[in-house]
Amino acid sequence: MKKLSSLFLAVCAAAAFSAQLTVQTVSQGVVKLTYGATNDYSIYEPGFEVPTFWVHVWSNAADNSTGTVYDDAWTNSTVSMNWDSSAGAYVGTINLNTKVFTNGNKTFPSGTMVNNLGFVFKDQQNGATKQSGDLAATTYGFTSTTTDATLAVSNPVTGKKSSVIAGKLYPSSKGNLEISVYEMSGKLVRSFKAVANGTPIELNVSRNGLYLVKITNGSESEVVKFAE
Repeated sequence: MKKLSSLFLAVCAAAAFSAQLTVQTVSQGVVKLTYGATNDYSIYEPGFEVPTFWVHVWSNAADNSTGTVYDDAWTNSTVSMNWDSSAGAYVGTINLNTKVFTNGNKTFPSGTMVNNLGFVFKDQQNGATKQSGDLAATTYGFTSTTTDATLAVSNPVTGKKSSVIAGKLYPSSKGNLEISVYEMSGKLVRSFKAVANGTPIELNVSRNGLYLVKITNGSESEVVKFAE
């Protein structure tokens, strides 16, 4: 009876622990983190009415099909958890298709199988004065996913590379272009068509941050990362 009771308590504790944090694969290569929906902040206490905290992310060599470590620099975290009043929780997104791991500026190749992620909650983008312990995504519901080539950072077939300088796109080719700007999470900021004739194209991104711009010219496409 004592063993049965201990097992029951362990199961209940695990359920409660995972309820305060969920890590869901919501689409190919896209992971959603939800924290605090049960008003339980025992994993990490963000503080009173703090709207945002940060996530230090990594994938160990044994946890992805490349056999290579991908991790963020502790001083440069690019994933944030933001208070969502409709969810009544902090919500964050990790888009593994586009995420640049800042320790070496590496991105998963398209078709990479990711079986687990490690992460730490922390209070600062460029370091920490407080943090959680190491957390494993599979403990909180994460299921394996494969990265998608749709937004993989790439060069066009021509070998020339477009660039973005001071918010303006300098395309590597001329012609009728379809241009889409994304946040690093994969969220579409804006999409429009333009004619490339040798002059720069204004992207009109209003907020500072890291972005991806996808340039499509017929059957060829290119994705370029830039900072605004």
